[in-house]
Amino acid sequence: MNSRGEQVEGNDPDGEPLPDLLRFWRRRIDPLKVPGLVAAGRRGEGLTQNDVARLAGVSVRWYGALERDIKADYSVDFLDRVSSALRLNPAERRALYLKSVGRPPALTASPEAGTAVPVDGTLLQRFLDLQAPAPAFATDLVWNVIAHNQRLRDWFPWAADRGANLMRWTFLTPEAREQLVAWEQDWARPFLGRIRYERAHHPKDKGLLELERDILAGSSAAREMWDRRDVVEHSHGALRRLRLPHHQGRETAVRIVALRPMRSDLLRVVVLLEEQEGTDGDI
Repeated sequence: MNSRGEQVEGNDPDGEPLPDLLRFWRRRIDPLKVPGLVAAGRRGEGLTQNDVARLAGVSVRWYGALERDIKADYSVDFLDRVSSALRLNPAERRALYLKSVGRPPALTASPEAGTAVPVDGTLLQRFLDLQAPAPAFATDLVWNVIAHNQRLRDWFPWAADRGANLMRWTFLTPEAREQLVAWEQDWARPFLGRIRYERAHHPKDKGLLELERDILAGSSAAREMWDRRDVVEHSHGALRRLRLPHHQGRETAVRIVALRPMRSDLLRVVVLLEEQEGTDGDI
């Protein structure tokens, strides 16, 4: 607003106005490249409101109300049809939802854990290598180790094995109980809580279901802890202790840094930062 209370272009307190965004999105589309649209005799560039309504299969009145930012109970189907007609990318679709109905779109269904994680393997490996001297690794949704740096392999040689899985190693191998200090309290229970968390978010994922079954079938301790129904989202910031052959059995404290790339929630990146003696406890 200016001193007279008039709206000033580009100074909307809520950011870019929805009408401006919608007009920009439809005007950037070349009607000559849209099958079925008649381009002859057009006076302006881009799509008209009539074009968008036709492509979305909705009335011109209903789309026009959206473009005038008239508040209404716009359905998910309607907004998705408009998104498709305007060829919006995921970020633009989210903006459309937030501006029109005040909430983001529902998350799209994630692919199953058996499918490939959309990641640039070369870039990921370079990132992990650059974390040295800290051990660093990446896992997919079901905690299969898909990449790691040399330091991680020095600490945990099993991670270099084909099919290495963090959760199966933790629960189904005897050495894990020796190497993960306070195995039950600090490692096993939080890990089971994370499996439960991911199962809740990906209930149809066959890989997660198989992982849960394997661990509960192979570990009586896991079965007992499972009944506590812990739910844990992540381990970022946690202080944990290790007793590894690489350190000749000396206890080593590490701070866990856990990340997820913006391109996919199916990938986890973990860096273990060695802590100096005398630091504070868990956070």
